[in-house]
Amino acid sequence: MNIIKTVLAGLVGTMAIGAPALAQDFPAKPVTIIVPFSAGGGTDITTRTLAGPMAKALGGEIVVKNTAGAGGTIGAAETARARADGYTVGMMPVGPMTTQPHLRELPYDPDSFDYVCQAYSAPSSLVVRQDSPFQSLDDMLTYAKENPGELNYGVQAVGSIPHVAGLGLASASGAEFTFIPYKGSAPTFKAMLDGSIDMFVAHISFLTQNSDQVRSIAMLTSDRVSTAEDLPTAAEQGVPMNFPIWGGIVAPKGIPAEAKAALEAACEAGMNSDAFKARMAELRMPIAFMGGDDFEAFVKSEFDKNDKLLTEAGLKK
Repeated sequence: MNIIKTVLAGLVGTMAIGAPALAQDFPAKPVTIIVPFSAGGGTDITTRTLAGPMAKALGGEIVVKNTAGAGGTIGAAETARARADGYTVGMMPVGPMTTQPHLRELPYDPDSFDYVCQAYSAPSSLVVRQDSPFQSLDDMLTYAKENPGELNYGVQAVGSIPHVAGLGLASASGAEFTFIPYKGSAPTFKAMLDGSIDMFVAHISFLTQNSDQVRSIAMLTSDRVSTAEDLPTAAEQGVPMNFPIWGGIVAPKGIPAEAKAALEAACEAGMNSDAFKARMAELRMPIAFMGGDDFEAFVKSEFDKNDKLLTEAGLKK
């Protein structure tokens, strides 16, 4: 019996020594970042821009996986139910995290995740085609009021921030739009180009990437954006609005502390890299890093705020 106790004690001791060693080896294989929208949209662009310098800082490989559908909730649910080992995380935008859980029964909520970092907070813009007859927000609103429901407003899923922003615009201006949902920025953009919709809300990196085909008639911000001083705000045109499109990296609840710390440090280092800063400057997107603890508190406060907005709009489940 004493021999057995001695052997077990030795095994426990070996495991105690081995566990930190395994954690310190993170990452021992590629890390997957799930993007809950289709490729080519603003969240996807930012994720792929960050993936390279973040992987370099992490000392491993990062793979970006697009899992689109249901307003980003399919990708968010996939992230929440993934193995909590740090090797599957998600780049989760504001919609799947703070609006969609109020609109439908979902297998996750803000408490289903560990929070790694905020990776972007992008000013949003109401965009139209380059050949649109509307040269300003006032032009568009005047037409919309004279022709109720005739203008089609594309949204990246019901209850997404672009949708909530459109509801706010309609409420504040007295205009009436027909809202048409799509599965992300890329298909919404395609619908605009083929004439199915007249406008939609996108964050500034998407606007910059596609400036040859779309243009802004209003930034949905309180003040002019430092990286886009030439673009007028909705507030300047008589409709005060502020709807940033933010997102960040989250992981399934319960990942090892060492993995979370490594991912957070790599996220910060990646965002501070010259490559990331240069690309964000090209896209006219401000850098908006936030550490895991602060990001968690922010998400939960936004969750409560959007609960109120959606309830007032009559969209709450």
